Amino acid sequence: MPYSVATISGVPRTRRGIGFLESADNGRVNAKRYFDKLKEKTARDVRGRFDYWLAGGLFDKYFHGWPNDREHKHCFVFKWKQAGTHHRFYGFLCNPMESKDPPFQVCILVSHAQKNTEETDPSELNTVNELRIKKEVVKAVMAAFPDIDE
Repeated sequence: MPYSVATISGVPRTRRGIGFLESADNGRVNAKRYFDKLKEKTARDVRGRFDYWLAGGLFDKYFHGWPNDREHKHCFVFKWKQAGTHHRFYGFLCNPMESKDPPFQVCILVSHAQKNTEETDPSELNTVNELRIKKEVVKAVMAAFPDIDE
């Protein structure tokens, strides 16, 4: 399988989950590689944003989706700014256990981008959308989140 999902250690299973899509064959899939290289303070700040979202928090300055954009309604972003540069982890929301646990939601982070403006590049969202429906990606997500009652 060319895709896998890595979950983040120390993240409790709640009504939400989070993971990184990985692929050795797809250079656009780089969020995990970038996350692993973050300096300690930045990693702690980003993890704090993950934790806040996992706990059910809402804060558009740190993360948000595009629920009113029909084409990108499954896309999601975590964001931070460092030394004047905007950083983003783009991913998608899904429920790999919809029949067993309808309210459960997982965010699969796909790519990292850095830019000089706040606006999102639509090509980032389009890449995420293409990947989220690939059969191999769906299988990888299902394998990573088989049952939240563990």
